[in-house]
Parts: sequence; C-alpha cells; structure tokens
Amino acid sequence: MSGEVHNPHDKFFKTWFSRPKNLIPFLETALPADVFTLLDVSTLDISDGTFIDEEHREHFSDLSASIQLQGREARLYILVEHKSYADKWALLQILRYMVQTWTRDARTEAAVPLLPIIPILFYHGETKHIATGFSSLFGAGYPDILSAYRPDFLCEIFNLTTRPDSELEAPPQLSAALWAMKYARTQTDLALRALSRLAGTMDRMARHDPAFKEIELYLLASSSLTPEELINTINQLLTDNWLKEDIMSTAEMLIARGKAQGKEEGKAEGISQGISQGISQGISQGISQGKAEGELAEKLAIAKRLKTLGMPLAQLCQATGLSEEEIAAL
Repeated sequence: MSGEVHNPHDKFFKTWFSRPKNLIPFLETALPADVFTLLDVSTLDISDGTFIDEEHREHFSDLSASIQLQGREARLYILVEHKSYADKWALLQILRYMVQTWTRDARTEAAVPLLPIIPILFYHGETKHIATGFSSLFGAGYPDILSAYRPDFLCEIFNLTTRPDSELEAPPQLSAALWAMKYARTQTDLALRALSRLAGTMDRMARHDPAFKEIELYLLASSSLTPEELINTINQLLTDNWLKEDIMSTAEMLIARGKAQGKEEGKAEGISQGISQGISQGISQGISQGKAEGELAEKLAIAKRLKTLGMPLAQLCQATGLSEEEIAAL
C-alpha cells in the first residue's frame, strides 16, 4: 500500500518527532550518554526549520530545536535530518542548514556569539552503508598536509537499517515507531508484532492516543504488501481483538481511499486524453480543411483566367477538375 500516502516516511517523521515527548527519548537513544546528560530537556524548544538563502529560496530542515545546558544559561541547537533513502550528499545538506542557522543568527543578533549545533542524521533506507563523516566526501590522493584546509564536523548517525533490534527497546511508543520505520516496507509482520507489543502495554484509554493511530497509518501506508496480503497478515498475526479490529478498519479506510483516488485519477486521465485527442483531431481536420479550401481557390482562379481567354467549358472542366456549375458561377 506504499502508494496510498505521498511520502509517508517524511510525513510520519516530522509529525512524530516534532513533539517533545517523542523527541526527548529519541535524543537519549541517539546521542552519547555523556552528551545527553548535559541537556536540560525541560527547556527543549522545537522551532520552524525554514531557511531563506541569498537568492530568497526556501530550504526546510526536517527538525530543528534549541535546548539549554544543565545548570547553565548557555543554549545550543539540535538539528535532525531524516533520510528514507541513501543520499550521498546528506552531510553536505546538513552542513548547509548549520551555516544557514549561524548566518540567520549573525544577522539578527550580531553581538551574540554563535551557538553550537549538534547534528543528527536519522537514516532508514534500503542501502545499509552510508557516509558517516564529512571528510569522506572529498576525493583521495591529496597530501595529508592539505587535510587541515577542508571543513569537517561530527554528525551523529542514527542508522536504523543496521541498528540491532535489541537496541530498539526504548519506551514503548518510541520502540513501536522505530520498528515501524525499520520494517514497514520490507517485513510488515515484524512491525505489526511491535505494534501488538505496544498495545499490550496500554490500557483502553491510552490506545486512543493519536500517536498510536499515527503509527498504524504509517505502517499500513508504507507497507509493500498488496491490500489482500496485508489483510491476511493482520488476521494471521494479531490476537488482540481490539487491535485487530482497529487496524483492520484503518487498513480498509486506506484501501477505500486508494480506490477512490484511483477512480478520480482514471477519470481525470480519461478527460485529459479526450481533450488531447480532440485538440489533435481538430488541428488535423483544420489543416485538411484549410488545404482543401486553398486548393479549390487556386483551381477557381485558374479556371477564371482560362475562361477569359475563351477556353471551351468542357476543356475547362477537364483542366481544372471543377464542375460545370462551379465554372458557370465564375
């Protein structure tokens, strides 16, 4: 059902982790312990990740936040970039966002020193190995002495694709979200089992938390299974009746939405093809009609000249292909 929601990976990531209650446990998982303990998580402020460059073009980071250090007035930025596919230049993109952040601050608060930025790359694409250091983007073969002239920075790489499942045992909701992002496309059954485990830790009131429904929607929208395969998998794997009914209704809703969208797209395509064919036929008919009218006008002009020279009617008809009535009307 991967085609039902446009880019479900980005949509889910931004919606889910834009909430402090979800971002904080992720930061605890993604950052080294001695770095995370420096942060006063009660001061976390998630901000708009929009940047305007010198050419007035907008750029959007996936997640940008600021946070205060424990026991200090000092603040720093946290920048999280999400990739659901292998992007060779992801670290270059992160560096651009970092520079744009500092440039924005330098313009608005020129007297204030720049704030440090902790960048994190969240990756869950099919390719297992990705660039983990900015310096790796430069070509080899240069003398070591020149390495000091190229920029480099530490970026925490959260590679969910290669991360062992044993390290996904975070708080229940975060764990279910990570399992869904890791396996929804390739092994839907594992993601469903994780969702079932989450449901088992929740009372009925908590199960109506919108965050739970978001995981369901993402899992179903990202799955590579056909609608029939997905429903069969749900029936076979899930034993919790409430969860089975809830996720089945969500799946049926997405299937119905997909069918309706397909009908609308088919109707629009049919109308578009009809318009295109009508235009094409109209142009073709116009050209043919114009050509015929031009040829007739030329024949009439020739017949008129020959008639003034006294050519007999029978010979005029034979020479021009016109009828006697057409020539008589000249």
